[in-house]
Amino acid sequence: MHSPDQPSCQDWRPQRVVLLLAALLLPALGCQKTQLTTSFDRPFPLGAVSDVFWETQQTNAEAADFIFFDHEFKGQTSELAPGTKRHLESVALRMQHVPFPVVIEQSPHNRRLALDEARRQMIVGQLVRMGVSDVEGRVVIAPAFVDAVSAIEGEQAYYSLFNGNVSGFNQNVGGGGEAGGDLPDSSVNFRPTPGS
Repeated sequence: MHSPDQPSCQDWRPQRVVLLLAALLLPALGCQKTQLTTSFDRPFPLGAVSDVFWETQQTNAEAADFIFFDHEFKGQTSELAPGTKRHLESVALRMQHVPFPVVIEQSPHNRRLALDEARRQMIVGQLVRMGVSDVEGRVVIAPAFVDAVSAIEGEQAYYSLFNGNVSGFNQNVGGGGEAGGDLPDSSVNFRPTPGS
């Protein structure tokens, strides 16, 4: 029989059921951690954002290869300049594989319509002679993608590199022991002489 010092089986049943339920439920709950930090977007993989920009730049640069600028013709004529033949051959080879139009740079303010059309016809004729098909619709007269720089603006930009002038701001570099970091006077006034 059962002695008063020993607990009966009936006394252990509720405790066993509670322990059994606890043992079964604890793994089901898992590791529930509360998030103490604010949520944020996961960063994109390396290059996922900037690759689109670089591909656009590359595509625009390839399209610019199909522009025939004013300086690629002799003076104010439709006759091709000596270096234009190589450019024309490059365009003829690549034209079948890309969707870009061949652009003939229009004259400033579109003043010389007859000259622009004569240049266009010259390029069309040369491409047809080289065996390129369906060029009539792809050769257009349009402004160049970038604005031209005059000789005076080009000279100013060239000499500004020697004077430490970057993008119109006078940003002298150097340093040494002086506060302000200006270049010595002899290097600020450096200008290459013609023929050197």
